[in-house]
Amino acid sequence: MRHLVLAQARANRGRYVASVLAVLVAVAFVVTTLVLGDTVDSSITKSTAARYEGVATVVTEGGSDTEPDDLFAEIVALPGVETTALDVSGPVIVTDAAGGSGTGEAVSIASDDGLRWQQLQDGRWPEGPGEVLVGSSSGRAIGDSMTIGDVLGATVPATVEVVGTVDLGGSPLALDSRTIFADPGPVRSWTGEVTDWEIRVTGDASAVRDVVAALVPEAEVMSGADRATRVADSYVGDIALLRNILLCFAAIAVVVAGLVIANTFAVLLAARTRELALMRCVGVTAAQVRRSVRGEALVVGFVSAVLGVLAGCGFAAAVVALARAADVPLPLTSVSVTPATILLGLVLGSVMTVVAANGAARASTRVPALAALQPLETQPEPVSDSRLRRICAAGAITMGAALLVLGVATANVLLACPGGLLLFVGTILASRRMVPAAVGTVGDALARFGGPVAALAAGNVRRAPRRTASTATALFIGVTLTSTLVVGIGTLKAGAPDLLDENLPVDLTVSTASPVPSGAVERFTTIDGVRSGTEVATGSVTIADTEFFVLGVDAESAASTVRADLRLPEPGTIVLEQSLATELGVSDGESVPVAGETGTRALTVATTGRGAPDLMDIGDLSAFTRSVDVDTMWLKLDDGLSDADLVAVSDEISRVAATAFPASDVGGVVESRQMFEKVLDTMLMIVGGLLSVAVVIALIGVGNTMALSVLERRRETAMLRAVGLSRAGVRSLLVREASIIAGVASLLGVILGLVLGAAGTASVIGMNHLFLGAVPWSQLAVIVLVGGAAGVVASLLPARRASRVSPIAAMAG
Repeated sequence: MRHLVLAQARANRGRYVASVLAVLVAVAFVVTTLVLGDTVDSSITKSTAARYEGVATVVTEGGSDTEPDDLFAEIVALPGVETTALDVSGPVIVTDAAGGSGTGEAVSIASDDGLRWQQLQDGRWPEGPGEVLVGSSSGRAIGDSMTIGDVLGATVPATVEVVGTVDLGGSPLALDSRTIFADPGPVRSWTGEVTDWEIRVTGDASAVRDVVAALVPEAEVMSGADRATRVADSYVGDIALLRNILLCFAAIAVVVAGLVIANTFAVLLAARTRELALMRCVGVTAAQVRRSVRGEALVVGFVSAVLGVLAGCGFAAAVVALARAADVPLPLTSVSVTPATILLGLVLGSVMTVVAANGAARASTRVPALAALQPLETQPEPVSDSRLRRICAAGAITMGAALLVLGVATANVLLACPGGLLLFVGTILASRRMVPAAVGTVGDALARFGGPVAALAAGNVRRAPRRTASTATALFIGVTLTSTLVVGIGTLKAGAPDLLDENLPVDLTVSTASPVPSGAVERFTTIDGVRSGTEVATGSVTIADTEFFVLGVDAESAASTVRADLRLPEPGTIVLEQSLATELGVSDGESVPVAGETGTRALTVATTGRGAPDLMDIGDLSAFTRSVDVDTMWLKLDDGLSDADLVAVSDEISRVAATAFPASDVGGVVESRQMFEKVLDTMLMIVGGLLSVAVVIALIGVGNTMALSVLERRRETAMLRAVGLSRAGVRSLLVREASIIAGVASLLGVILGLVLGAAGTASVIGMNHLFLGAVPWSQLAVIVLVGGAAGVVASLLPARRASRVSPIAAMAG
């Protein structure tokens, strides 16, 4: 039997191309994802291991809030301790000379050369508090100046100069362009109360644990290797999440490839019907035939998996090389291919092929041997199977639609997601009935304009409902997911700005690390593109023994600055968000005692909607506190600014803020909206590219279906040729069949994708923010047209082969 399996595999190797391609693409997708994930993991592990190389013991602060100086001094004095380093780090506000600012991390440099893990790439080490190093991926040059500020605003921002760069190749720190390195003293002054520390010790550190237990019992003591593993795991967790997301798309590709493989083996067995029947007539049992088919599937799957593993490793290596050449700030050093990845790829490809071919193997022995000597006819679908599928499909569709509607009505994405998934699965289960009916309807409509050839094409695609539905489903899955993504992102981009305006009622905010003088907002209102602004103070008050922060604003100037319908406080009132008012036990219009630093007075409560800020008149707030410090300014920009104008105005505001108020932070709805749109556009590009893998595999299946149709209808095709149908007519017949299947699958996928995408957006941001006019109708039309055209392209080779068959040879069998 082994020799027979290998002989059949060699004899039919040309027909395995579709299966090989499907398995190769799916396995390569999985292997590429795993190799890139392992490469990042390995790079991070090597980077963190170098940091703790030769370190015997590491002491971290754990749950303590004690300053480490006394502990460090005791550890230095211990016998057997060779070298020590007190490492400190923490978040800081980094402001460039051009005005751009953001949160970064300050990391200390050990004074001992043996414990200094940073590798100097260019320049020199810092020699004073006004000098820092930056990462090699920061985009900054030696000689640049920047301002470093405390995130809590407790210290005066310091201006520093870049004197060197640190090689961060392979380090996760390369992901943050605002990471800076300096001596421990300046780092501690910049990070203030949010400083993290650890002590690294080399030599005989057996007594360290006793000292730590006596001085700082909450601190943790561990080996250098254990600390390296913990630090690496803190980064690897995020990488693992991304890898799992990519593997979800790989699973989609595997499912679609399975459908294609099933059709491919149906093609092969249809061509070898007489051969298998003759084997059974001479004594080969049905079980042996099935084993031989599964054996061929195993050979094909294993060979395809080997090619897929090689292709995946090669593609991963190319990605790493391109990323390093382009200086992409990702922790990538050398390609890491683990035995587990190779084994998984081989097993996945082999098992997937055998499982997908199992149905064809069973079907090959259902027909009696003598009957199988005649041309294979399409067998009707068993009623029991169809009834079970219909029951499951109806249940999934009904339950899914109910959950989806409920999720949309209540704006609850946790209900809409499972509802959409059930609706999607139910539609796939119903596709065996739904797709042939839709194909027949479309085919009948086209037959009215296309003549007898179009009528024949419509009849042929209905003749084998299982195969037609399987082929269409493979393409339907990819198109549905792609359309859902396109519609969801398109409608979300249109509706999100209103939602952002409601939750972020101002265009831009300038938050300073220290109080600003009165009239500071005028520095910004004179900028071209800025219409108005108002100053905002922050203070704390107490109601019903509950202390909370409120914002103090001037209602008149704030009314001309905010965009949303924000309820502003009049003198003598306090505006509370509804949830806070409920928690405090007060209601709209109620007079309540409000306490502050200087006393208590009665204010009238005015409640507002979810997400709105708690507000007081700035004059009332000053009566509750000893001093009202303005630390925020709200700005409103001119209407109708283009994206380029928005960027220019934002940059100018950032520049003025950096100059006038060092370590200030500029944010607001404009930046949030731009970032939101960039994230959505990037997501559409990346996820769309991932889903295209499944679509490509599905189109291979369309070509397979046409090949099976050619094999099953050799005599029919010969008869049509005999009565006058030309070779061009035969090609046209098959091309029309493929275009009908691909077009209907694409159309149904777009329709379901439209429903799921729109419902998903409504469940996230609410029906009132869903604008159907924002649906990218042109993109959906392109998806349908491209799907139909791709089906035509996939059918060209089978159609060409069918047209070349001699009518006499085809009639002979």
